[in-house]
Amino acid sequence: MDNYLLVALLVALPAVAGTACYLLKNKTIIKVIVTLTTLTLIGSAILLYQSLGFTFISSKLIDNFVLIVDFALLLYFLYIGWKKANLLIIGLTLTYIIPLAYFEYFARATEESVIPTMFADQLSIAMSLIVCVVGSIVCLYALPYMDEHTKHREELSEHDKFIQKANEPKFFLFMLLLLGAMNGLFFSNNLTWLAFFWEITTLCCYELIKYDGTEIAEINAQRALWMGIVGGVAFMGAIWLSNSYLGASTLSALLTAEPTSEILLIFALLAVAAFSKSAQLPFQNWLLGAMVAPTPVSALLHSSTMVNAGVYLILRIAPRLAGTNLSFGIAAVGIFTFMFTSIMALNQRISKSILAYSTIGNLGLMIFCASMATPLSYSAAIILLMFHSISKGLLFMAAGVIENKIKSRNIADWEGLLSKLPFTSTVMIIGIVSMFLPIFGVLLGKWAAVGVVSNAPLLPALAMIVMLLIGSSASILFWAKWLGNFFIIPAGTTEVIREELSIVYRFTLLTLVLLDIVASIGSGIIISIFIIPTMISQFQWTVKPDISIINSQLGGFLIWQLWIAIGGVAIFGLLINRFKKGKLQPAYFSGENVEDNPIAFRTTADNVVESKTAGMFFDPTISTSRWERWAIIAGISLIALTFALVVL
Repeated sequence: MDNYLLVALLVALPAVAGTACYLLKNKTIIKVIVTLTTLTLIGSAILLYQSLGFTFISSKLIDNFVLIVDFALLLYFLYIGWKKANLLIIGLTLTYIIPLAYFEYFARATEESVIPTMFADQLSIAMSLIVCVVGSIVCLYALPYMDEHTKHREELSEHDKFIQKANEPKFFLFMLLLLGAMNGLFFSNNLTWLAFFWEITTLCCYELIKYDGTEIAEINAQRALWMGIVGGVAFMGAIWLSNSYLGASTLSALLTAEPTSEILLIFALLAVAAFSKSAQLPFQNWLLGAMVAPTPVSALLHSSTMVNAGVYLILRIAPRLAGTNLSFGIAAVGIFTFMFTSIMALNQRISKSILAYSTIGNLGLMIFCASMATPLSYSAAIILLMFHSISKGLLFMAAGVIENKIKSRNIADWEGLLSKLPFTSTVMIIGIVSMFLPIFGVLLGKWAAVGVVSNAPLLPALAMIVMLLIGSSASILFWAKWLGNFFIIPAGTTEVIREELSIVYRFTLLTLVLLDIVASIGSGIIISIFIIPTMISQFQWTVKPDISIINSQLGGFLIWQLWIAIGGVAIFGLLINRFKKGKLQPAYFSGENVEDNPIAFRTTADNVVESKTAGMFFDPTISTSRWERWAIIAGISLIALTFALVVL
């Protein structure tokens, strides 16, 4: 397919379609536009993979258009800061826009330095596939979800004049625009174009988080905005240094330059931008605050867009970090974030908060793996990125359905849901299992991450393995106790209720379930067609693929054999269920069950005792507010260390 057409379909089409949604406003037309756009994106991403990439050289007219829109975007940020009386947003935006103006009109190097403007290689193709497939499924899921959400908002606004009415056309404008901006970000070679798409994602994030118009939504949106602009300022610094030192402002120029102190300083600034977008410490609070947005926003931000931008940037520069101290500085931020957020998730009761902490932690693990800059670590980061995107999108979508059904995000209220919402609960269970049990792809990535630590020098490796073990143990614990809510807590019923669910919900949830399972079964194939070609392009490293077993110095990770064993367990479970005739039984509590109270039992003294759970959330041992203050200080210190390592 023609390169220009591919760029138009993957980058420009979502923006045009989103604008059409905003202008036309008709619900039926919006559904048609969103459906056709998402299908086109999926098809275009597949065609891009088959075409093996492209290069794109922009015209002067397009360059000027991008520049005008970029300044308009920054002026809008200034307007937000002025309107909301937020001096932080105003100051950061001025710190960005003034150097940008000087650079564009007085200090830019020759035009040859920005050729090609865009390119697609194995890495950007893989990233685009994740965005277009998972992101499109989330947008389709949003169609019925936002109908329910809008109805609820309209009911509230009738009784409370301070409740902002829902605006679905605006919602889908920014959802689709975000998909196009992410593709533009992945393809950009010109650093000013990359920064431009970076800021568009910041705009979309701000608008989507504040969608409901509540006070807390506005506060959290402003926090996301100024933290996003921090990344933009770091980007601007990298552009300045690149232009001054290399006479060029392109990724290709940076990635082919010798890793001198100046080049490493540029990479350190890009790492700060990556930390801000991927919510690494000390920037984690913007993503935690994003939970106030409608669930499709959370699913999109956490699975296939926004947060993956930071990981992509680290993946892009990682091959040039090999053998440098900067590599360990970036890795330290990632692995510390993984450990800390995994511990914090133990204290959370709200479903979306648990998922948010899990996302930040897994992003930290990806950044850790990528920054270690070896073929194995790079492979681990991409494997984690791919499978985490699928699993986390699935979890947020299922959690959104459950929240709408039972009107609660508190996982304590999810007890026994397997009998009340069997389909959605089963999907949720598969999503949870896929995050920490074999033989799903996320565990495969974490297994490879252990190999990353084993390759590190002794002293860094000792600290890293401790943080990795603590974070992994905490992850298993918070997933397992959540999983137990579906199974262990008595439902108080002996029958499974038939669940009424929209066909779009069923289609999107089942699609991601099947995608997760099929991709995990075929993880050897995934590695052969995606990971190994990327390794060859980034490290000139080759390996003979084996689609049935994945090898490293830790041994072999079986694929098909484990799935056959798991299939046998599933069949055995179904046979037992059939033998039991599908009746649910109350759990055994070390005493005689009480017939009319499924959560009580009789002691040896024939006293009736009601079962209670305690200590599940580690109160008051883990205090989120107190621990996060120290973690933010630690995060700032690690970033300072990252810059210090540049000159060592």
